Amino acid sequence: MRKVLIKLSTGLSAVSIVFMALMFSSYSCQTADREIYMYVGGYASEDNPSLYVYSYDEENLQLEEIQQLTGVPNPSFLAFHPSGNFLYAVNEIGNYMGNREGSVTSFRIDPETAELEYLNTQSSQGPGPCFVSILADGSHALVANYSGGNIAALPIDSDGRLKEATAFFQHEGSGFDERRQRRPLAHSIYPSVDGSYVFSANLGTDKVMIYTTGQDEVLAENTASPYAATAPGAGPRHLALHPDGRWIYVVNELNSTVTRLDFDKSSGVVSVMESVSSLPEGWEGDNFPGDIHLHPSGKFLYASNRGHNSIAIFRIENDGRATFLGTESVRGEWPRNFSLDPDGKRLFVANQRTGNITIFDIDQNTGTLSFTGKELKVDQPACIKFLVR
Repeated sequence: MRKVLIKLSTGLSAVSIVFMALMFSSYSCQTADREIYMYVGGYASEDNPSLYVYSYDEENLQLEEIQQLTGVPNPSFLAFHPSGNFLYAVNEIGNYMGNREGSVTSFRIDPETAELEYLNTQSSQGPGPCFVSILADGSHALVANYSGGNIAALPIDSDGRLKEATAFFQHEGSGFDERRQRRPLAHSIYPSVDGSYVFSANLGTDKVMIYTTGQDEVLAENTASPYAATAPGAGPRHLALHPDGRWIYVVNELNSTVTRLDFDKSSGVVSVMESVSSLPEGWEGDNFPGDIHLHPSGKFLYASNRGHNSIAIFRIENDGRATFLGTESVRGEWPRNFSLDPDGKRLFVANQRTGNITIFDIDQNTGTLSFTGKELKVDQPACIKFLVR
């Protein structure tokens, strides 16, 4: 294993940095009762690493590189199997096996080292897959094909390998923005908290499509609410599902807002509630929000701003409304994706254009962020996921 010294952006001398590295190395990289690993996927040519594995010492904020993988084309989004034994990565391409399709790759996670072992690759059933998630029972991988404007469900075998898709839905329509919304653009797909529904944000049609799950059909259209429509030209991209399952928060790429949806689990009806800006008042310039996550407590919400290059911070009120608190600079450019560590103590930001992952402490009382002064250099990072064992 190769130890990675996280760059300190605090003006410390080289001697101080070496001293701190030696001090950190004296600690175990794992806690006594559990092990935490960080997996990072991104964009790279076949000759350069595109997928990384690190061990994460949360107490001392130390990352140790375990593995680099080359030959995995554009693993821009990752998902773990509920068992923790397998990892799935989209391959954001449009020419898989000579067809106008992307693909999804499966990996076995070594139970001792956490390293990845290649299992197999299957077609995603459309070009430009950009999101993958796994049903709660571990039976299927769900993939959203951005360029194809469709979604698919791929069965997962007992050994973790992917089978050919058995469910497929082509989204239809266009949106208000004549340049960005000429056709459907499926950007994400999420199972509900209880696993009985699936939500897919389509940037091109200003809709969050809604499906049901069941034994007879992996996915079926939700007759009670086939979709929830955001504001014209909003461009829904990613979702955050509240732990109690009642509220869904949509980050909109084209108008820099977060929209709350009210979800009635018993009826399947989804209602569009209020929207709030992800930008400070008075700021002008191009901005394209990328990702959204709730704090494990359900009290705070975060969204990334690409352009403003910040994390927007919201407080979740008792009635589900998101109150904008402010922003924190990501100390990089183009925060495509970010992730909270398992306990919600820190927030890690993947800054795609500057090739760095910056790390922030989270105030557990206020939800505000403070830069730790530490960053990890990774070429074109796009997705960060944590695994606890």
